[in-house]
Amino acid sequence: MKKIAFTIIMFCVLVSLAHADPIQNTTNTTVQGGNVTMVNFDAAQLTSIWQGFFGTVSGGLTLSNSGGDTFYDWNLVDARGEVLATRHIITDWSTINCTLQNQIYMEEYRLDITNATSDGINDTYINTTHPLFDIGFKTLSGCRSTLTDNSTARKVVFWNVLLNADENETVFVSIMDDNTVGFNGSVVDYQLLVPANRSTGTAAYNLYLDLT
Repeated sequence: MKKIAFTIIMFCVLVSLAHADPIQNTTNTTVQGGNVTMVNFDAAQLTSIWQGFFGTVSGGLTLSNSGGDTFYDWNLVDARGEVLATRHIITDWSTINCTLQNQIYMEEYRLDITNATSDGINDTYINTTHPLFDIGFKTLSGCRSTLTDNSTARKVVFWNVLLNADENETVFVSIMDDNTVGFNGSVVDYQLLVPANRSTGTAAYNLYLDLT
């Protein structure tokens, strides 16, 4: 069933990340001239680019006038729709579309993410196989996307998708999945990745909610 209206709820948040320092992977090692020693490393280092949002979503779908008077309420129980984050205030969603490759490079440039980084936007959103979903009256498919982790496996829950409202307005989207086990074992409805500026470690985002 097509949605009756595009429900927009906006929040403004400041993303702040600490830069990751080198991590000590071995104890103090004594060296001796004339010897060679094998040292194998197995370590994980925190990203200095990405922030994660996660949580539950509740609400409803209504037919209402501008004054908030409700003509009919569908009384939705399941969380269905998308959580969206962008550093811009978007008033016209009719231009929303899949992010193009050159727009990914432009967004990385704006956030001081260089090609040398292994956890950039271009390195993260590497799929194009996400489920169909609607923003307003636009159906999106085949966009750059990725999955996030749950508590037992990697990249198995919550499709994250890259969209652009225009050339410079990148939108980071999480498709909701009602009552799903998230990264820390808790039951949530979405997990959303957003990048911060690599040099400053911060970025201000507006969060939008689209209920279907």
